[in-house]
Amino acid sequence: MNLFKNFSLPTVEIIQNNGYDVEVHQAITADGYILELHRIPRSKNGQEPTRNHPVFVHHGILGTSADWVLAGASMSLPMQLADAGYDVWLANCRGNTYSRKHISMTYKQKAFWNFSLHEVGKYDLPASIDYILGKSNTSQLHYIGFSMGTCVFFIMGSERPEYQPKIRSQISLAPVAFLSHTRSSLRFIAPHAKMLNVMYQRMWKGMLMPQSGIQKFFASTLCREKIMQKMICEKCILFSVCGSDPYHFDTKLIPLIMGHFPAGTSANLAAHFSQFILKDTFGQYDYGRDMNLRIYNSTEPPTYNLNSIRVPITLIYGENDVLANPIDVMKLKAKLPMVLDSFPAKSRYFNHVDFLYSTNVNQEINDPVKEILQKTDDLDWTYTGPVATATAVAVDAVVPVFSQPPIQTLQLNPLSGVVNMAPSLEFFAENLDAIIANTMPRPVDEHDAAVFDREREQQRLLFGGVIRFAQAAEKKYGQFRKEITNEISGWADDAATDSESRVKQTAVMVNDKIKFAGNSVVGAVGIAEHFVVDGVGKAEQTVVGSIGKAQNYVNQGLSKADLTVNSALNATVGRVGRVLWFWK
Repeated sequence: MNLFKNFSLPTVEIIQNNGYDVEVHQAITADGYILELHRIPRSKNGQEPTRNHPVFVHHGILGTSADWVLAGASMSLPMQLADAGYDVWLANCRGNTYSRKHISMTYKQKAFWNFSLHEVGKYDLPASIDYILGKSNTSQLHYIGFSMGTCVFFIMGSERPEYQPKIRSQISLAPVAFLSHTRSSLRFIAPHAKMLNVMYQRMWKGMLMPQSGIQKFFASTLCREKIMQKMICEKCILFSVCGSDPYHFDTKLIPLIMGHFPAGTSANLAAHFSQFILKDTFGQYDYGRDMNLRIYNSTEPPTYNLNSIRVPITLIYGENDVLANPIDVMKLKAKLPMVLDSFPAKSRYFNHVDFLYSTNVNQEINDPVKEILQKTDDLDWTYTGPVATATAVAVDAVVPVFSQPPIQTLQLNPLSGVVNMAPSLEFFAENLDAIIANTMPRPVDEHDAAVFDREREQQRLLFGGVIRFAQAAEKKYGQFRKEITNEISGWADDAATDSESRVKQTAVMVNDKIKFAGNSVVGAVGIAEHFVVDGVGKAEQTVVGSIGKAQNYVNQGLSKADLTVNSALNATVGRVGRVLWFWK
């Protein structure tokens, strides 16, 4: 594995290899999780921070602090912020590669993984924020979140309002709260999330997709070759979830991305996201009707109060982000009372991972973020925009009309007889064309249409081949399993028959031994009786001749008779004892 380690270097080594100093810190949450924070304390040339407030940067789901820096200083927002004079801190939420410790548990215990988005927002963020403010000796910080990093911030803002004054400004990249309009392939998994969660709880104690050695191997082999990189790692793994960007996504980063992602989380956390997709609400974890009554005193979990968040927030989204759909982003915007700004990336093809790995990430994301921070970091700056109320603005009023064709409702073909089960290969085979069409970006001109038609056909051929291969492998596995089962059944039948025969033979042997022992006892008793009779007869004859001699002979005969009888009886008892032992 040392041959492939360069594709999954730890965050600390990546930052150091880019010429920056780095520090490792640990914050402990109120419920005992130990979170590892990575700090870039000064610029590349060694200059100490000159800005007024530190910057706290949070990763997305199944990610780590490495996601922000693996592309190098030329694309890394945290490194560029450090060069701009900020004290930069990178988060690692509970359960990922760097935060798998607890004050009283190990990650191998099921209780360790009993958390959802709610606990990350309620406990992880406050612990990290307090630690950062204490170390930097400041009263406020800037918060930048990507995807899940935005979601947990909104949870903290709702559940821990005392932390709102500690946030100077918040920037949401690819904001996630409402997900009912997502076009990601994850929406096809969401209806089965409850069943999958049960499986992960039973088989892996609730742990979901931790970083592994085989992952590093594939990152440096399969995803390193250009053809496989383009066809498998890019289309199958990234674009089906995040959206396709055939123009600006930096495919050279795929081995590095796959060397760090996924980095592990809890199955409950993933199930919490699926509930956002299915319910069109932004609420606490749904444990089911009965458990909800115990925990929330209601059959439905409470929703988070977004209107209570009094923090200046900037929303930056991508129009081709199939995960964080612009319509859902606008719904979120309508519920936030202090939106400083809201705008899409300039590229119409900007997808979910482009916020980190686009070849144009500096122009599209990093430069606008630095401009916002420069303005809000000024000690004299205060938010002067409108503060909306819960009913002041209707959602429809802030949802823009996009120039792209409207999103069509995806029609899927359900399989008969399948209820509450994970989606099968047959399901994906039946709905492959619909799934691919739904996750593709909308073309802007005729040239795009031709490019996307080729892209769609490539994905259809690729995914179709993968599904057919998997079906063939599943069929072969089924046949092999049947053959093994038959072999084991035949062996078990033979073993049972042989055992039955041996039991019968043993029973016959025991009966013979008992019969023989009985005959031996009868014979021994007869001999003893005959010997006694002979002794008595001789004694009587001797009495006739001589009373004195007769008395002696009688005494001797009786003594011999007693000894003989005792000996015979002892021998008989011994034989019977041995027979009983053998029978047992």
